[in-house]
Amino acid sequence: MTYLGELAALGTATCWSFGSLFFDAAGRRLGPNNVNKIRILQATVLLSCALWIVTGRFLPAHLPAINVFWLSLSGLIGLVLGDYCLFTSLVILGPRRATLLMAAAPVITALFAWPVLDEVLGPLAIIGISIAIIGIVWVSIEKRGAGRVLRSGSLLAGTLWGLGGAVGQAIGLVFAKVGMGGEIEPLEATFCRMFAAAIILWLFTIISGQLPATLRALNNKCGLAFSMGGAFVGPFIGVWLSLVAIKHAEAGIAATIMAATPVLVIPLEIIVHGERPSMRAIIGAVVAVGGVAVLFLR
Repeated sequence: MTYLGELAALGTATCWSFGSLFFDAAGRRLGPNNVNKIRILQATVLLSCALWIVTGRFLPAHLPAINVFWLSLSGLIGLVLGDYCLFTSLVILGPRRATLLMAAAPVITALFAWPVLDEVLGPLAIIGISIAIIGIVWVSIEKRGAGRVLRSGSLLAGTLWGLGGAVGQAIGLVFAKVGMGGEIEPLEATFCRMFAAAIILWLFTIISGQLPATLRALNNKCGLAFSMGGAFVGPFIGVWLSLVAIKHAEAGIAATIMAATPVLVIPLEIIVHGERPSMRAIIGAVVAVGGVAVLFLR
């Protein structure tokens, strides 16, 4: 199918946009650290059920050990370390600044995919990526209300954590493509990544003594419902589509389209929260969509 990878990447960004609203609601009830652990576990269960529906098994079978290694490493770097860096940056800098830093992920992905995957982007692809990132950044850096006041040390720390999140996401995507090779389906690969991330996160929860507090958070049924909704559209469908995207498109191009989440959130904020977008947000969205269009038409 023509443009399957690009369409899957667009579907990923759409899913992550919906997921951000669910996780925002869940985080206010369960706490952001608990949401991260719970959503990964929920997504792992959903992926296992999907495997049973598709293959008749709850776990992937007959996967080469080397592929499982790369996929597990991808889950560790992208879903555990990368997301931890991102969430830490969100706490320090706030959503706007942290989202801005994540706009660097497509560039890092393209640079890392060049030597690892031998994916060299043509001039038109580079132009499309540049236009899309400009639009995404333009939307992300808009200030709504009073900005968060930061000390210089906090700003530096938050920036480093945010860049760490972008690097983690980029390396995680590239390693996931290495792990899939040409024979492993995206659903199986997504399960391997999520399962490895779940084991690591919950082992750390137990070792660090955070398990009682996390289990207490499970008593909030409303928070769990919002988390499950976010897990369904985000780590389950969204991450699954992201691997479809990188399997059928260059990693840098797929990462750029997936990075359009801040733009796609705008209409959702209008519907859910009744927020009216500014002219700046509209212009940024149009520019970002134009860049994505170039990637489709390259």
